Amino acid sequence: MMNNSSESTISDEEDFEMTDIDDVTKIVTTSAYAIIFLFSFLGNSLVIHIVRTRVSIRRNPFNWLLVNTAVADLLNVTTASALTVPVILCENRWISGVIGTILCKLTVYMLPVSICVSIWSLAIIAIDRYLAIVCAIWKRKREPLSHRSVKKSIVAVWVFAGLIFSEELYKYTVYEVEGEAAECHGRWHNMEPELSDTLHRAEMIVRVVITYAVPLLVISVLYSLIAKFLWTHKPPGNATLQVHIKRTRRHRAVIKMLVTAVVVFAICWLPVHIAHIMEYFYSDIYDMIPFGTLVMMYWLAHANAAIHPWLFIYFGENLRMETKGIFQHLSSRKTNVFEQFRQQTFSLPTLSTDPDPVRRANRTKRDSFIAIYAV
Repeated sequence: MMNNSSESTISDEEDFEMTDIDDVTKIVTTSAYAIIFLFSFLGNSLVIHIVRTRVSIRRNPFNWLLVNTAVADLLNVTTASALTVPVILCENRWISGVIGTILCKLTVYMLPVSICVSIWSLAIIAIDRYLAIVCAIWKRKREPLSHRSVKKSIVAVWVFAGLIFSEELYKYTVYEVEGEAAECHGRWHNMEPELSDTLHRAEMIVRVVITYAVPLLVISVLYSLIAKFLWTHKPPGNATLQVHIKRTRRHRAVIKMLVTAVVVFAICWLPVHIAHIMEYFYSDIYDMIPFGTLVMMYWLAHANAAIHPWLFIYFGENLRMETKGIFQHLSSRKTNVFEQFRQQTFSLPTLSTDPDPVRRANRTKRDSFIAIYAV
């Protein structure tokens, strides 16, 4: 999101106009966001659909955590696109009136909420895998998160994220800038500029810590413990070597998928968080960054929402098989429809054996011509 939220007052000297954006940047940026929106919508919709409709997959509480991540990623890329298009194409113009104010508040609010839910869902998944692998094998019984625990965790992470970023609903609104088009911006009301800047810096630190540093630290510690356990643990005395090897391979495949997803998240969001820190603490350096570079940083961050579901599908055997089956089914249906269309369109009429000369005379010239060559 590239809204300038550091302004504390609006005066005649202040405006929210952006530098002119060339047409090439507009086209490239819009196309790039359209691509990640399409891939995110397709991939996350597949994950949600497969888990909801396949009984064997739906029974595993772990998969509902993947669904929660998919929902958050869908919301992330949708709100990011809704905020980026006005900035790039419309030079930050916004819808005026009550509807514009509601959209301004909700889109700006749901963006950090969805990011927070996405990364903390991955953290909950790490906890679930730790319980299912390390604790379960140590205690010789299966102890991942139950359906009830997963439901509570999902609700808790949404409530937590919603409360943490609730100040966005207060700060952001639609402003009329000197009689021009309305714009969506955030500022602390009735505050001195120095205090407002301090609050913005504090907000940015909290955001980086909550949506990046802490969850990544938790995930890194848990997966390090799991990896150490899987690579060093020996099978218990009553377990055969083959069973142990099969179980370890299955666990390693799942951990590989999840670690890859977390690494992708960390890489995609790192440039944006660095830019945020530079904006509030090293503004001179931040001002030197080209606008196109900033756009690509934000695009890379939101592209994470399009990469996640395809990682789940690629590494998850059940999801991969179901996705393959869906595409094969759609392909066969498309082939059948095309075949029916071809037969109906290009089938050739045959000569009539009706001896009635009147009926034969009523044939069109085209039908007669085709009938002759069809004999």
